[in-house]
Amino acid sequence: KINYPDGSGPSSCVFLNVGVAGSQPVSEKQSAAELDLVLQRHQNLQEKLAEEMLGLARSLKTNTLAAQSVIKKDNQTLSHSLKMADQNLEKLKTESERLEQHTQKSVNWLLWAMLIIVCFIFISMILFIRIMPKLK
Repeated sequence: KINYPDGSGPSSCVFLNVGVAGSQPVSEKQSAAELDLVLQRHQNLQEKLAEEMLGLARSLKTNTLAAQSVIKKDNQTLSHSLKMADQNLEKLKTESERLEQHTQKSVNWLLWAMLIIVCFIFISMILFIRIMPKLK
């Protein structure tokens, strides 16, 4: 099997017919024209491939730059979020400590207030029972 450079058939390649005993050589003008035609086809094919590769390279560069900018924005957003999370954690610790202190104060005062109210009610009931006569 014969491999042709441009993938087409034998019509696109030039074969010079070298004179064998009894055959006629191909004219030089015809072979030069065929050779120019083949060279022109190869040159056109190479130009198309080069343009396609250039377009793909530009597309790749554009996509890469777009991905780079997206990644930079994501990194900035992530670092900002981490800073905010750290600040919120510190604020949460501070507020938790304040709330714990406030809760301890409130429970302490609330406990004393309830104890005083219970004692007052107890003494009031004893006085009420002593003062009021028994009903018969």
